[in-house]
Amino acid sequence: MSLNRKILVVVTVFPSVTETFILNQITDLIDRGNDVTVFTYNKSKDTIIHQLFLDYNLEKKTITHFKNQKSKWLICKEGFKFFRKFRKDFDFKKIVFLLNPIYFKTNLKKLKIYYDLPVLLFKESFDIVHCHFGFNGKKVADAYEMGICNYPKAILSFHGSDLTPSKVQIYKDAYKTIFKHFNGYTVNSIYLQDILLNVNPKLKNYFIIPEGLKKQNLEPHLVTEKDSSTFNIVFCGRLINWKGPDRAIKMVKQIIDLGYSNLRLHIIGNGEMMDELLFLVNQLNISNHVIFHGSLSQDNVFKIMAASSVFLLPGIAEKETMRSEAQGLVLQEAQFFKMPVIASNVGGIKYGIIKDETSFLIESENEDEFIEKLILLYKNPDLRLKMGENGHAFVLKEFESKIIGDKLIFVYQNCS
Repeated sequence: MSLNRKILVVVTVFPSVTETFILNQITDLIDRGNDVTVFTYNKSKDTIIHQLFLDYNLEKKTITHFKNQKSKWLICKEGFKFFRKFRKDFDFKKIVFLLNPIYFKTNLKKLKIYYDLPVLLFKESFDIVHCHFGFNGKKVADAYEMGICNYPKAILSFHGSDLTPSKVQIYKDAYKTIFKHFNGYTVNSIYLQDILLNVNPKLKNYFIIPEGLKKQNLEPHLVTEKDSSTFNIVFCGRLINWKGPDRAIKMVKQIIDLGYSNLRLHIIGNGEMMDELLFLVNQLNISNHVIFHGSLSQDNVFKIMAASSVFLLPGIAEKETMRSEAQGLVLQEAQFFKMPVIASNVGGIKYGIIKDETSFLIESENEDEFIEKLILLYKNPDLRLKMGENGHAFVLKEFESKIIGDKLIFVYQNCS
C-alpha cells in the first residue's frame, strides 16, 4: 500500500542511535512514494550516523530547530542562520500579520508556538503531521488550539518515556489538547496501550504498531557464522538501571563461579551507569569475560549479534517511576539474528517474543532461573539453533518494516 502524501514528522532528536525505529519508519514511508520532511528539536550528538540516514540523503529532508543551544548568544546566532537558510520557505504574510500591533495580545501567544514550531511559518503545507512522543504532540496540539496549524491529519506515536506509569495523573491534564485535536494514536505494545487508556479511558482511534526492523539492513549480516568456540552473551541498550546491565554482569559472574568459564558478555551501549559497571567488572575480577563496546553503528551491532549465542535483557520495573521496557526493538533484532532471548517479564517484552519457543521469559526477581536458562543454552547448541530459527521466522512475519508500514498506512487512511 502507498499513500503519496506530504508528511511532516516531528521528533526530539534526529538521527538518534537509540531510536532506529523512527529512521526505519521514515525510510519505509519514502520507499512508498511519500514526501517526508523531518522537523527535529535537536541534532544528534552521536558521532555514529546510521547508513540509512546517508543512503536516503535525509540531511536534506531534515529541519533542525535552533533554540536548544547553551547560551542566548548561540540561540540568536543559530536562529539567524536558520532564517537565512530557509528564507525562501517562509510565508512572510504570516510574519507581517504576527507583527501587527492591533493583534498584539493574541499574537504574543502565537509567537511562542511559532517559536516552538517555526516550520508552521513555512509556505509549504502537509497532508499529515506525525509526532513522535507525547511532549512533541503537545506542542502541535497547542498550535491547533490557537488555530495556526491546519494540516488535515495529526497522528501521535507514544513510545514509553511519554507514558511513564507513575505520571498517569499528570498526563490526564497535560495531554488534554492532544486528545482534542489529534486524529489517531499509536503505541508499540499492549502494555503501553493499557497505560494510555488509564490516561484517557474514552480514547478512540488508537492502534498497536510495534517498532519494526528493516530486513534489507540486517540481512547482509546473516552470512556471519556463529562463534562456536565461545558462548557469547549480548546485552544491548542504554546503560540505565531499569534495563539491568549490572544484573547481566552479576549473572555472568555466577555462571563463571559454577565452572562455565568459556563465555563472554558483550555490553553494547552507553549511559549513566558506565563508570559503575566498569568498577563492578573490576571488583568481580571478570574483566577477561566482559567487553564494553560503547555506542556502535547499526552495522557493528548487527555483526556482533550475528556471531553471538544468546541475548540477555534482565530488566526491571524502575522503583520510583515504575517504568520498564515498552517493547525493545533490539529483542526483535536479536531474534532476526537467530539468537535465543532470555528476558524479564516486565513491561511489553512478552509481546515481542514467543515464550519457550524463541525466548525464555523470566520473572525479573527470579535470578536463579536466569542462571539456569543461561547454563541450559550454554550446554545445548542444538537448542540454541532451534530457538534461533524460530525467532528468525517469527520476527520476519510480525516485525518487518513493510508489515509495520502497512499498519501505519492503514492508520493514516482511516483516521479522520
